Amino acid sequence: MDRRLAGIFASLLFLSGCDLLTDCSFETRSVTASGRLVENGAELVRAETGVSAVRGSLRSKSFDYVVEGPPLQGHVLAITLIRAGEPGARLLDIPVRSLSTTVISTGGMTQREGEVTPALGGLYEILSANLGILELTTDLPSRSRILIPLTVTNKIDWYRPNNCY
Repeated sequence: MDRRLAGIFASLLFLSGCDLLTDCSFETRSVTASGRLVENGAELVRAETGVSAVRGSLRSKSFDYVVEGPPLQGHVLAITLIRAGEPGARLLDIPVRSLSTTVISTGGMTQREGEVTPALGGLYEILSANLGILELTTDLPSRSRILIPLTVTNKIDWYRPNNCY
């Protein structure tokens, strides 16, 4: 009788699509944040960022970003993620990738378990607390430094994907 119940239980797990060894052995979380600078009613620059992390049988962190601003196109020399209240602390350098007439930089970074670069640890906590700021350095004398505070637009704390609980 015990073997029969075990077989039924295993069949139910299989049919439900919940594979406890893969789909249910990790959790994920993410936060997205954006900011923009408007000057005289016109948008000068806007940014969207996202941080996600996976823990459990799979472990990694990722950071994605898009920085757009036609008026600044070709003038941005560097982009740095800093923490509010700690202006000298550089958290992450973001490459300037001029791909079009509006995009200043776009891309993503992934840190897998055991890797030290890019150092993405702690970014979820900083962005989710609305403490992230993008600092743009330009070659414009009147705007050599532009700060874009990032505000949370979506936040999902640790959860198990695939509706498998």
